Amino acid sequence: MALSQWWTFRESLVGYDHNYQAVYEFGDSSEMVIYIGSANELQLCLNRHLDEPADSCIKKNAKNYRYEYTADYLRREQQLYDEHVALYGHPPICNSVRPPGR
Repeated sequence: MALSQWWTFRESLVGYDHNYQAVYEFGDSSEMVIYIGSANELQLCLNRHLDEPADSCIKKNAKNYRYEYTADYLRREQQLYDEHVALYGHPPICNSVRPPGR
């Protein structure tokens, strides 16, 4: 499976997502990836991001998101993170730590 199309990051759209295991990316207004994450329950995790303080990196920069439902979400998160670093030479701006298991 591949990442979905970009969706506007707002509560009304997140409400349609399933609570499945998934990897997800946040993008800025130009759809540049600013954060790569994974979740055991996608909808709950995205709602937690929506509730972050206004000065958090994700809250200030995330305008879009996309996801991929996968049972192997931790491995896929690492893969997307590594691909981003290989392509741009640095992690996404809002990833302050490497994915779990690194």
